[in-house]
Amino acid sequence: MTHLRAILLALSLLTHLTGLARAQSTPPPAAPPLQIAPPSAPVGPQVNVPASDEPPGYVETVDAAIREHELSHFQEARELLLKAHALFPNARTLRGLGKVEYELRNYGQAVNYLEQALTSQVRPLDARLRAEVEGLLTRAHAYVGEVHVDVEPSTAQVIVDGVTVASGPQASFSLVVGDHLIEFQAAGHFPQRRAVRVKGGEQTSIQVVLDAPLTSGPLAGKVKAEDAAHDGAHDDRARARRRWLAWTLSAAAVAGAAVAIGLAFRDDPSGHADGGSSGVVLRNP
Repeated sequence: MTHLRAILLALSLLTHLTGLARAQSTPPPAAPPLQIAPPSAPVGPQVNVPASDEPPGYVETVDAAIREHELSHFQEARELLLKAHALFPNARTLRGLGKVEYELRNYGQAVNYLEQALTSQVRPLDARLRAEVEGLLTRAHAYVGEVHVDVEPSTAQVIVDGVTVASGPQASFSLVVGDHLIEFQAAGHFPQRRAVRVKGGEQTSIQVVLDAPLTSGPLAGKVKAEDAAHDGAHDDRARARRRWLAWTLSAAAVAGAAVAIGLAFRDDPSGHADGGSSGVVLRNP
């Protein structure tokens, strides 16, 4: 019995020691991964910011305009910039259009675009670009003057160098420096003509009241004959100006319903030799 107890005690001790050894050699279970709580919701209203507000084709059109400008193809650059502005009107496209028109010596239209570029709140100009545009605007103003007309009756048309630009009773427009012929016409009234010499940076005011015409008699015939002779003398000049001014007025409508052309997309200042041209740009009365 004594030997049996000794054997059982030895087996029990061996079993205990074996279990202890196994427990010490087994690695502890891995800790669960650290759980990161989601960030708390921001305070205040949420603002969804789109990745890009540029419509398809806009960037490509601007890049093409820049390439044309770098080649001094200013007509082509203008057409491409007008297309880009129609896709996405903003201060940067207006700036580019103003610079191209200045290069083309269309100073009245350049003034119009540059002034809009300074006031546009879409892609607004930074301080450096504003200073550049303001400097170019000052230079352009030296080649244009403003004309303000007040005409009766209110149905009267205002015709500049053969092109109808506005109707009464009030109208304002910019003209490049030089001599211009302004006509006022209304049904049932005698027309009137005013020769105007525009000086850079100056304003001219004109007040006109059209008289009712005589419908018969020698005086009426004389007026008609003088009108016919005058119209013939100005036909050639009027035709030449119509071709240019027709585009100018349509371009002004595109920009109002609203490259340096490096534009604001790529800012690379460029120099320019000053000059002059003709054109009409409508202004707010």
